[in-house]
This record gives sequence, C-alpha cells and structure tokens, in this order.
Amino acid sequence: MPTATKPRSRVQAKKSDAEDAKNMKKDNTWNVSVNTERPNMDDDDAHLKVSYTPGKKGGNFGLPLGAKMVVPDGVFSKKDSITCQVAAPTQRWRYTPVLPANEHLTSEIFIFSSTLHPLKKTIVIQLPYYQVDSEHAEINVKGKWKDENEWVDVGFLKKDGTKTPCVELEIDRLGIFAVTFAPKKEVFEVTTQGCLYNARLSKYISVRFPKKAADRSFQCSIQINPIGPEKVQLARELYPADTNDLLLVSEIIDLTPDTDITFKRAVSVKLPLPAGLEVQDDNSTNDIAVLQKTNNGWQVVDVNYKFTRTTVTFDVKELSRFCVAQAKPDRKKILFRAMGVLEGRMDKEKGELLIFINLQEKLWVMILECFSLSRKEERIAMRQAKGYKYVEKAQIGKEEQEKKMFKKLGQNNSTKSPKDACFEIYDCMKWGIEVTDDIKVSFESDFLDNNELQFLKFLPESYRRFVIEPKTNEEKALVGCINFVPVNEKDTLNKMACTLKFRVEISEETVKAYFKPEFVPEEPEPEKHRPTIDLSMFNVKDEKKEETFVPKFKPIPPAVMERLMKTSRKPIVLDKESKCLSGKSLMALSRMVPEGLTLAVHLDLPDSTITGLGFDAISNGLGMVDVTYKILLYWKRQMKDKKDGAIEVLSMALKDMGREDIAKVLTERHKSNKELTTECFSESS
Repeated sequence: MPTATKPRSRVQAKKSDAEDAKNMKKDNTWNVSVNTERPNMDDDDAHLKVSYTPGKKGGNFGLPLGAKMVVPDGVFSKKDSITCQVAAPTQRWRYTPVLPANEHLTSEIFIFSSTLHPLKKTIVIQLPYYQVDSEHAEINVKGKWKDENEWVDVGFLKKDGTKTPCVELEIDRLGIFAVTFAPKKEVFEVTTQGCLYNARLSKYISVRFPKKAADRSFQCSIQINPIGPEKVQLARELYPADTNDLLLVSEIIDLTPDTDITFKRAVSVKLPLPAGLEVQDDNSTNDIAVLQKTNNGWQVVDVNYKFTRTTVTFDVKELSRFCVAQAKPDRKKILFRAMGVLEGRMDKEKGELLIFINLQEKLWVMILECFSLSRKEERIAMRQAKGYKYVEKAQIGKEEQEKKMFKKLGQNNSTKSPKDACFEIYDCMKWGIEVTDDIKVSFESDFLDNNELQFLKFLPESYRRFVIEPKTNEEKALVGCINFVPVNEKDTLNKMACTLKFRVEISEETVKAYFKPEFVPEEPEPEKHRPTIDLSMFNVKDEKKEETFVPKFKPIPPAVMERLMKTSRKPIVLDKESKCLSGKSLMALSRMVPEGLTLAVHLDLPDSTITGLGFDAISNGLGMVDVTYKILLYWKRQMKDKKDGAIEVLSMALKDMGREDIAKVLTERHKSNKELTTECFSESS
C-alpha cells in the first residue's frame, strides 16, 4: 500500500507506451495531485515529500511538482519503501551543486532514497524543469549518487509533447538529481589547409580560414550570447553617459580557438546585423561597426566591411569575442564604451531583497527573500496575504556611506538617491546574514549551519526562513537589526548597493504574549469501568430488623498476629507508563517523523487501520504531523501491556525507516525517564 502525503485509492493505469505495459501491473497504480506551474513552496513543506511501498508488483507513481516514477515488478519486497523529496527553498543550500560559471540550475532538486540499496532493477523517473531558451541553450542533468560526494552528468532522454518540459532517467541506484542548462557551443576542426565553416547555430555566421593561415591544426568553438532589450535598457539607466550613442546591438558571438594564435593570413568572418536593422544602400552603413574584445578591452575593428542586407563580413588576424552595433551619426568610434557596460550587464538584472516577519503568540517567523525587481509587488502581496508584515529598509548612515564610497572612487553620486537606488543581482549571488541587537535566531533554525541567502535566477523562489526570539527574558519593546553583505562581490559599486540593513521593531505587548506561560493539557487517563449492582433484582422487604449476635473472642497476641499477616510474596509495584509515550512526547516525535503512514507500516498496523486513519485525516483536513500523532496514539493503546517492550518496538520501526538518529534519542530519553521534546532532537544532531 502506498504511504503518500495524501493516500489515494488504487486506480487503473493508462498505458503510455508498450514498455510501460510490459513493466507495470494495471491494478497497482497510484497518482498524486500536483501543481506544476510556478509552485508555491513556502508554507508547509509536507507536500514536497512522498513515500511509497510499491510491493513486489511495482507500479506507476506520481511524485511532487509533476514528477513521475515507474517501478517494474520484482524491484522491492513487501515492506521496502522509496521516498522522493523536493528540497524546499529554505533548505536548498544543503543540496545545491557547485556549477561552472556558464551553467545554471533550472529545476528543483529531487532527492530519492529507499530502504533497499542498491536496486534490483532499473526504475524510470521523469523530472520537470522550468522552460529555457532552447534556441541558445541546451539542458543537462546533474546527479550525486548515494554515498558519493561528487556531482556527475547523468544520461537522460528529453520528453517532448508534454505540458511541462521534463527529462527521463533510467537508474538502478538512487541519489540527488537536478536539471541544468548551459549556452550551446559548436566546435569544429581547422587544419593547415584552411576551411570554410558555416555555423549550425546561425545561418548568418561563417568563418573562412585561408590555406596556411596557421602552422598547426586546432579546434575552434562558436557560442552565441543573446543581449535582450531589457539588458540594453538597464545599461542605459545605470550608465547613460557611456551608452547614449548606442542605438542597436547584435548578440555577442564568441569565436574561440583552443589555443592562443595569431594568423599569418587574415581570416574572413561573417556575422549577423542587429535585429531589425537592414542595409538598404551604402549610406546606411556609415554608422555600423564591428567590435572585438581584446586584452585591452573592447575595440572597433577598423577594416573595410562588406555588407549584405542582413550580414557584415570583415577580415581579422585574431579570433575572440565579437559584436555588431549601430551608433548615432559619427559616433561609432566610441561604441567600445557602451560594449564594456553591456557585457557587464549580460547576466545581471535589477533586484530586490526584502524581509517579511510574522509575529504569532509563541512563534516569530522571519523570511529573507531575493527576487527580480519586476516581481516586488507580486511577492509583497503574496506574503501579506499569508499574514506576513513587510519590513522597510533602514537608511541609517546610508547616505554617508555612499558619499565616502563615491569619493574613494572619484565619482559623483548627485544624480542617484539612496532611497530609490536598487541593486543588480545575478544567478547564484550570495549574501551573508547577521542578526543583532535585541533579537536572535532560535537554535531550532539552521542559521548556525548556514547564514547565507543565495539567489537562483531561474527558479521561482529564493529565500531563507528562520525562527527568531528575544535575546533576553525582559518583557519590553524590542528593536532588532538584520544586515546583508554580498559574498565574493567584485564590483565595488554593486557591493555597496547590495549591502543592506533592516530594522525590526516588536511591541511590548507582543513580547509579553511570547513569554506568557503556555498551558499544555495532560493526556487524560482512561477511566476504569466500575461495575454497578442492580438492586431491583433483589426483593427487599421492609421487615423488622433483628439484632445481630456478635460473638466475643479473646484478643490475639501481637506475635501471633504478625505471623499470620506475614507473606512470602514480593510487594506489588505499579508500573508507570514511560514518559517517552506521553501525549507531549508523541507530539514532539510526530513533528520529527511526519511520514506517519510509513511508520504505521513498520509498526505492523493492519492495512485496514492505516487506510481508515488516512482517509479520516483527509476528511478532517489534518496535516501529516497530526496524522502521525493519531497513529502513535492508536498504536500506544494497542501496546498498553508491553511496558518497556513498546519502546523497543517503536525504536525498531524507526530504524527500519532509516531514522536511526530518532531511535537513538528515543532510547536515551527512555533510559533517563525523560519526555521527548523538539530540543532534545536538535541537541543530538
């Protein structure tokens, strides 16, 4: 029986192809309801994890966020389980691979684990990813196998014709997987005899190498880096003086030999003109220039150009990075200034970093989020709808800091206002986080493990979530500061703009409510059944009471009485229930092990009971923590006479699930006769 977040009834599978029909049993198929378009993953992470017990028959299973899994028969035994978990945005730092500069993450991170390792046969999984520019980029799949530390490329099949783009993997061992993309690169061979190469990436690009232009054969690569209109607009807003003379610009095209080489004879290169620009006559070409990236920066290629309606051809002695641009009349000689700015803006965009805070009576939650500036209103509205308050940036000392920085750089900042200034962000940009003054981050959060926020440009959400608390026990109004400092930012101006300070104010009433003692009701003891006597069955007649005869006895000596009362039996000691099985303990355990239905299987509860508890949870709208708690209470009633044996059974079930850490804490707390708490699990880790 599957043990998913929301149990589903068995339904007949549809055959996707002949292989699926061969590997699957129709009567052993389940599906999970998913949302695949820009999923919101910030409330309850329970829907990001699903576990199944496929049994010997296998089947076709739905996974979080639209992923799928096909398990053939004979892979698992009756009690073996397999789990798929999507890394929540606040936990991505634990799993995000370190990628080359030109490779980017474009899917969520999927983590697969199982009680069976390695698998007996291969299984098939389909992983969705977010749409990329397929004209200029190609996708790849990265994987990190279980018990290995290095990320490697994993073979995959791209699935076309589906609502959401996805890749298909056929694997016989589990691990962590993610989809990435990188710019397309085309490589060709050049010999000493020369060649004419027409690029496949663009029909407007070609390179002609004359005979004996080089002393040896080499490889040359072609890569196209598009420059969107928003990048040009961003450069014009930030650096109007440098970009004022630029009208139109083409893609940046890399023609890169695998070794540094200066050709003996000029190489002829053909490149496309900027989009929307067509040559009508010779007069229209006066302001079109080809620019080349050299060791001294961008320079105009000052040679004779040959134009067609959509292309330009020119001769050079070295290959590198090229671009074609149109300038205002008589201004093409200074286009190199604009290209230097544009190249630096290719991977950047205007961004925003905000803090949202939700102060409940006993729980203070803080969300630190980074996103593109165009999504600011959307994100604020979404967070406010969920009860979060938007925290304004603190401008304390900001103007003085900017004046000092501009003075140091010899620039004038009179045209920029600190209040309106935004900063530029790019994929994988990081900030270090510091929380100071009257508040601190609770040890329950993972702040001590990682205090950084990373922006992942091609994923819907990039944020961290922490639980905060007062630094002291004083019941007074609090003021806290959260500081952000970019990590490894080389651009001094951008580092200054991205260094932010937020001020969080908490009222005295909120602090008093936080420290107010919480009432935790004890679990009621089961009432003992007391037999009742029905006196109506006796015929009691009002009769005259007779005086009873009380015989008189001689008093018994104390020595004789002591001998008669003495017994050889050991005194009966009432066994108390282990504190690890109290209601409070079981609730703490439920928070650490939300996979209640999987736990129920390993506790050997009947299938009918598990199904009933699952459907009862759905009808009442309970979360996974509540489901686990109800299962543990049911199991506890069944084990009321087992005493210490109940702890052993529970510990063994947790170990079978792969939660040896939880089982260890349970055993230690039972030996010391202490209740389970959330803190004891955090201390053990």
